[in-house]
Amino acid sequence: MATEEERVLEIIRTTPELMLILKLIRDCHLKQGALAAGSIRNTVWQVLSDQPVVLTSDIDVVYFDPERPASDDLKIYAALTARAPQFQWQVKNEVYMAHYNFADAPDFTSVADAIGHFVEVPTCVGAYLDAHDEVKLIAPHGVTDLLQLHCRPISFYQQDDRHLKIFRQRMATKQWQQRWPKLVITEK
Repeated sequence: MATEEERVLEIIRTTPELMLILKLIRDCHLKQGALAAGSIRNTVWQVLSDQPVVLTSDIDVVYFDPERPASDDLKIYAALTARAPQFQWQVKNEVYMAHYNFADAPDFTSVADAIGHFVEVPTCVGAYLDAHDEVKLIAPHGVTDLLQLHCRPISFYQQDDRHLKIFRQRMATKQWQQRWPKLVITEK
């Protein structure tokens, strides 16, 4: 029987668009480059909900390179858009993203650390191709919530109302339960 991680990897491997995106990211030669967040989360939820797989969100490319200026994100975005204009690319060097929501948040130490700080647990997922073109998963909080269609904030966003407000705003804006009626959203 497949593990939860193997189940997510199989969904990624059998989604041609995700595999193409992973190859395009690999070809950018980014330090710790990965596909993250909504593209993977939404694909898994679509598969689990017996819906057609359609990439409806930005394609979040993340990497971690302290030697590159933040302005390089635009160059990478332009290169990816030139190669695959059918996707809505979003590129972020996570070195510069730790203070996006809160100035007092600790700096990130890696792309996995950054992915682990995305607001909600099922969004804290990434994937990349290793040197042998095998899909590898980054899932700092595991994939149980993702596979069980359970959405809750990571502990960092549960600490007080100031942090929970970010989660609540995202849930109100995203309206995910309209797309995935089986999705359960909780604050713990």
